[in-house]
Amino acid sequence: MDSMPELGLLVFPQRPIAELVATARRAEELGYSGIWVADEKFYRDPFVTLTAIGQATTRVHLGTGVTEPYARHPALIAMALATLEELCPGRVVVGLGAGGPGFEPMGVVRRRPARALAEAVAILRGLLAGQSVRVAGEVVSFDGPGLNFRPRPLPIYLAARGRRVLETAGAVADGVILAPFASPEAIAYATEVVRRGARNAGRDTPRVIARVDVAIEDDPASARRAARYYVALPLWVSFPDWGYAEALGIEIQAPLRDLLSRRDYRDIATAAAMVPEAAVDHFAIAGTEDEVAARLAGLLPLVDGLIAHPVAPPEGDVDATTERIARVWQRVIASAPPAQSALGEPGKRSVASR
Repeated sequence: MDSMPELGLLVFPQRPIAELVATARRAEELGYSGIWVADEKFYRDPFVTLTAIGQATTRVHLGTGVTEPYARHPALIAMALATLEELCPGRVVVGLGAGGPGFEPMGVVRRRPARALAEAVAILRGLLAGQSVRVAGEVVSFDGPGLNFRPRPLPIYLAARGRRVLETAGAVADGVILAPFASPEAIAYATEVVRRGARNAGRDTPRVIARVDVAIEDDPASARRAARYYVALPLWVSFPDWGYAEALGIEIQAPLRDLLSRRDYRDIATAAAMVPEAAVDHFAIAGTEDEVAARLAGLLPLVDGLIAHPVAPPEGDVDATTERIARVWQRVIASAPPAQSALGEPGKRSVASR
């Protein structure tokens, strides 16, 4: 790899926006390369939050981490992020995924995610290029002259974990956000599926970013307990398709399967205690600073970048975890030998490369 992977920060907009802005400003000071704001229903609006963060920072990339094409039509996503690009030129990234919690109250159905995302990318790419767009999709459509102002093309990243979406991301995206893959084995599995999608589409492998939930505590057991919720969350979202876990030999036992089948978002906290230990190993990074450093070092040769989601126990401090991750990251980077990107040419581009 010609340069070391970049480290972004994932922010869930659950706190007051003034606190989120302060976190982002501090993250920029700590050396994070980007701020990704989750479109988590029904907390603070991600686009407004990104705008506030963009005005309070000068360097970090700004991305949705991630938004989705079901409740938010791709044309409206293009409109919002093209406007943000006017305010923060050269810093905006489209992060798109299939979404999850929050659809039921709106009567929104999450269907055919691989097809929906491919259609959304086609719409977004055309509109952000200033073109008229005609996409008669099976899930998402657009037929019109385009945006009523001159946008700039933006990099489009797809978040993926299921096989079909991983292949689709390889085929159509500028970058892939692997989530929640956090072990070398999990990254290798997911990246090979992305490569297959790229090969089938006759294109180079896009950039690969690992989005990892990171818990750092002096007591490693406490760190693992904190991370378990965020291991259970994608299992809830993906129900009943757990191919991404089964590909790594992780078996979802009947009690956990039955609980998740109730489709009650409130059950995720209970499900967390039932998650197999192997799932925590593959889908989160949790432990002491030394343990987390070793885990991050093991991922460096495999990806073009990471997006860290700082996880703290209920009595903990997310901002303190953000600081500890940055400190550990600098330590890992300082001790890492120069390496050639496992992904070849895509490894030479930054997250916001056009």
